[in-house]
Amino acid sequence: MIFWWVTALLLIAALAVWAITFWNRRAMRRSPVLVANSQYMDRIPSFVRAQRTARIVRVLQVGVAVLAVISASVLSGRIASERIETPEFSSRDIVLCLDVSGSMYEYDTEILATFAEMVDGFEGERVALSIFNSTSRTVFPLTNDYDLIQRELEAASEAIDFDEFGYRLGSQDYSDEKVRQYVEFVDGTRGIPDEASVVPDGLASCAQVFDQAEQDRSRSIIFATDNEVNGEPIFTLEEATERVATRKIDLYTFYPGPYECGPQCFEELQTATEDQDGALYESSDPQAIPSIINEIQKTQAEVLGATPTVVRTDHPMVGFVLTFLTLVGILLLGWRAR
Repeated sequence: MIFWWVTALLLIAALAVWAITFWNRRAMRRSPVLVANSQYMDRIPSFVRAQRTARIVRVLQVGVAVLAVISASVLSGRIASERIETPEFSSRDIVLCLDVSGSMYEYDTEILATFAEMVDGFEGERVALSIFNSTSRTVFPLTNDYDLIQRELEAASEAIDFDEFGYRLGSQDYSDEKVRQYVEFVDGTRGIPDEASVVPDGLASCAQVFDQAEQDRSRSIIFATDNEVNGEPIFTLEEATERVATRKIDLYTFYPGPYECGPQCFEELQTATEDQDGALYESSDPQAIPSIINEIQKTQAEVLGATPTVVRTDHPMVGFVLTFLTLVGILLLGWRAR
């Protein structure tokens, strides 16, 4: 589009030069008027100033014409900047899979808040949030609407920042609005009476959130649980992690520490995760969540065979404005010189 403007400006300049030349030739064709005894005019100040002005205008015409040629050359030379991008990163899907049983509230709040802060650094990634207790609920599906993601994660972080045990005993006092937010957030995760934290089924459900199975996309689950199962799951933990691996989903497990189960739950979670080439992070690492994101970014680039590409962006504005101004200057000086 910009080169059409350049062509139009050059045509205008050509017409302007032609008009000036035609006018000057027409003036020169007029019969000269001979005036006797006119030598004294060289001593008249106004005549001297007029001659000086005419010389200055001619010099300016030449200078502006040269500047017009230079600016047009710069514009046609296409000044541009270059940057390196890896477009394959837009093919990354991340599902936050959170255990929202009572022992996980504190850690879920931290994960959601930290992840909400990191959304600003995403470029094309799709994110989903799925929560589970005895049953699972998808809070929002995979999307790259970052305003929605950030809004939902911040609301979820605020809602789950709740001490249910203290509230029931009366040692924690919450407003009706705070209780409503909490109840609405965990609604749908307590579908089976007398069961809680059915971890294997929750993980299996999170694996179902991924869509576009036929596309070559990078898929990751950030799985947060203490693995303290209180119920009868359909899957074992090993079966759930195998299900994830079969669908070519990378698993990043966040373990907050023992609640009642102790080392046995940690060892089972670690073995099931690492047997499927997943990675386990503990809450003792203050950089656990950022480390997971960094690892996802590095490994997914390798998996997708991401090749950095050079993106060139034209910057025609300076050349365009300068060319336009010099052409206006040519017209004005031509009118003045006539």
